[in-house]
Amino acid sequence: MKKWAWSLADILDLEFFFSRDQELSDQGDEETSADRDRRIYLTVKDSCPQENENGKRSCLLRSWLSARRAEIIRKKNDDNILPGRLFNELMRISSWAFFLLSFIGGWGAALSYLHYAGKTPVNVATFLAIFVGSQLLVLTILLFFLAAGRLRTRPPLPLTYALVRRMVFYLAAKISRLAPRTGPGRHLAAISGSFHRYSELYGPIFILPFFLLVQLAAIGFNLGVEAALLLKVVGTDVAFGWQSTLAAGAEGVFHLVRLIALPWSWALPAGIGYPTLEQIQGSRMVLKEGIYHLSTGALASWWPFLCLCVAVYGLLPRLILYFSGRMALSRLLGRLPFDAAAHRQLLHKMTTPRLATTAAVEQKSVEQKRGHKQPPAISEPEPEPAQAIDTGGGGQALVLISDEIFSDCPRKEFADLVRRRTGGQPQKFFAVDDSGHARNDFFDEIKQALGPDIDTILILQEAWQPPIEEFFAFLDDLRRVIGKKILITILLIGKPAPHTILTEARDRDYTIWQEKITRKGDPYLQCLRLLNPQ
Repeated sequence: MKKWAWSLADILDLEFFFSRDQELSDQGDEETSADRDRRIYLTVKDSCPQENENGKRSCLLRSWLSARRAEIIRKKNDDNILPGRLFNELMRISSWAFFLLSFIGGWGAALSYLHYAGKTPVNVATFLAIFVGSQLLVLTILLFFLAAGRLRTRPPLPLTYALVRRMVFYLAAKISRLAPRTGPGRHLAAISGSFHRYSELYGPIFILPFFLLVQLAAIGFNLGVEAALLLKVVGTDVAFGWQSTLAAGAEGVFHLVRLIALPWSWALPAGIGYPTLEQIQGSRMVLKEGIYHLSTGALASWWPFLCLCVAVYGLLPRLILYFSGRMALSRLLGRLPFDAAAHRQLLHKMTTPRLATTAAVEQKSVEQKRGHKQPPAISEPEPEPAQAIDTGGGGQALVLISDEIFSDCPRKEFADLVRRRTGGQPQKFFAVDDSGHARNDFFDEIKQALGPDIDTILILQEAWQPPIEEFFAFLDDLRRVIGKKILITILLIGKPAPHTILTEARDRDYTIWQEKITRKGDPYLQCLRLLNPQ
């Protein structure tokens, strides 16, 4: 396995550290995390592959995650238990618990049903209905929902899966809008937004572990049934028979049994893998005649057939689903593009040279003590490596600015700030109606301006103006036009100054906007301050 291969625990830890860094950003300590991320990049950049961009991004993020984990380990603080480690331990415990409890359940259920006191043989049809037919029914329902998951984008099929999915997202959106900004409601809204974000970004990756737990439980149940059946056959004298009021008779039952035994009849023919016609005739139970006329060999001929039915129709499908689920999880993790807003922002901080600010801070302290100013000490930026890393956010960008400040925005200064802040290159500027609604032909212009090099939409927003519903309705319309994968970055500025509108946003205003954006749950939507707080 490659050292940058991902697991679900890695994804959980990555999101955990993203959350921590967002807290630092909310507290105005973003420069510290940026210096740390750049230091990690300079340490690991030579160890990452150069053959493709996805591999570079994956390796850089995986190396960054390993470095952050190492920091936690060095602290040796029990309060810093990573969610990935906790998840792995819980999954191991849950896997064994599900398997063992289901094994015991299957064992107990089969032993209870196979109880034979020498008077009435075990009814083969009922055994198959309980221990095989019920599983096939559940398996059919499961396969239906799996198929529904693949077909949900093909209208007009009214699939239950799509309805449930839409209902969950609708409730999550309602919670995020109705929950208050303080107290438990604030955390509830953040959780609902995170749920939507994880679902859109990682898809079934967070569902497959629970799917695997269910398959493990089914495997344990079938093994318990097999173990009980074999134990009863080896250790006791169990008779199996069948009865029916239909006129089909033994020949009809034999044809049905032979049809069921098709998967193994090529290797285990009649008399070994399933009863012969004579054995089926000799094991038919008639209530008024009792069991004394039945053949002992015929009564014992059913157990291999029953064992094989449980193995082929109960155990084998679950084994196939279990290993298929594991392969699907590994494949999905290997295909993660790591191009969401949080990934792009981290990669940008890692690959962007930093100016050494320590000397400047010390110089400022000396100036304050001496009471006079000296030329500030400025260090040169670190040279970039020969082959730059494409972070997925350094392409061309379209810029949307409110009509009110559109003419006051200095294009060159704004473009320089954007390049330092996001790595993007503003290409075209569009004015947006002050009311939050776009002109009728606005989205047509956006569609025409989109091209293969456009990977970001930048929205310049005054942070002191509160985020209103009309603005987020505009975001929804914009997302429908540009698609899910194009990054939308809201760049916040403060109140205009006499000489420029590109001022620092206040911490309080930034926090309000950040909370509202988080509630949206869009992994390709982010909110940044255009100017970092000093």
